Amino acid sequence: MDIEQLVDKARNSTLFTAPVLGPDLARFLIDQAPNIRTLAKKAVDEGVSHIYWVGSGNSWVNLYSGKYLLDKFTDLPSDCFMSYEFVWRNPARLGPKTWVFLASFSGATEDTVVALRHAKAHKAHTIAIVNQADSLMGKEADEVIAYNSKALYILPLAAAYLFSLEIARLKGATGVNEILDGLYGLPALLSRQYIDEEMPAKKLAEEFLNERLFYTLGSGPLYGLAYKFGLTVFMENMRVNGSFMDASEFRHGPAEMLDREKPAMVILMGTDESRPLVERVRQLAETHGARVLVYDLAKYPGVHPLLAPFVLMIPLQWFAVYSALLRGITDLDERVLMGRGIMGQGKGVTWP
Repeated sequence: MDIEQLVDKARNSTLFTAPVLGPDLARFLIDQAPNIRTLAKKAVDEGVSHIYWVGSGNSWVNLYSGKYLLDKFTDLPSDCFMSYEFVWRNPARLGPKTWVFLASFSGATEDTVVALRHAKAHKAHTIAIVNQADSLMGKEADEVIAYNSKALYILPLAAAYLFSLEIARLKGATGVNEILDGLYGLPALLSRQYIDEEMPAKKLAEEFLNERLFYTLGSGPLYGLAYKFGLTVFMENMRVNGSFMDASEFRHGPAEMLDREKPAMVILMGTDESRPLVERVRQLAETHGARVLVYDLAKYPGVHPLLAPFVLMIPLQWFAVYSALLRGITDLDERVLMGRGIMGQGKGVTWP
């Protein structure tokens, strides 16, 4: 089977979400935005004291932006926890005046099912962000946001954006409408990217084919997306060594390895306040011989800086898809350990 046939097969895989991101985001904004706005108003009216964002892997980082936006635009405290860390830390303020958003594509992730039940045991209000409403978590949560799509990163991310920005708008924050307007304009851009970014990604995948370790760096609004690809995509789907770090932290020790190692470094650059420092890191890496692959929001003029993770997703995913296929991983949905009952425990649990 040649590469074109493999790509055609990949378009239908669960992993490869780029083919549906544009239309599915457009549908999600129509179907779910009114419900999420109602949720936000309810939270403000009820005087919710704290928001928790909880998930594991991909479903943790797509909620990270919820905290980022609430911190930036509101005085409503929030935290973003990995599921078991949420349970183990057992925040003292968790209780009836707190809301807990929990994300899981399957709605049956062991870690997050446990976290949901922990939140409910403390009488917190629980909202499950899942693919299907009739999933285990969808049935057990107080409320559910079901996105009915394989777009397991972008649509929960959109839910976090809509909720947090609506909270900010209700609290009188400035500049929020501009971001919301930009969000509603994204489906058309994502549909164009799906077409336009394929061939550049194939070329880059061929260029980096022999690399076996990728450092992925990002900061600010792109922290979550960098984490996603550095750990939950490159390692999981390309089966290579990978690492993620906040770009600003690279200067605090890791840069010394450039004295003897010339790694592949994927650097995500936004147009927000973090850009000047990330640019310095990029220049440092290039100067000292690293093989640098840059994804830059500045390539897409007019996109609000805080919408960066939506826009850099498809170019990165095309790179990951071609990289996996060129490495002989022809079934993008096949796993060696995950989803086989090896690592997950509990009745009804299906992942990992």
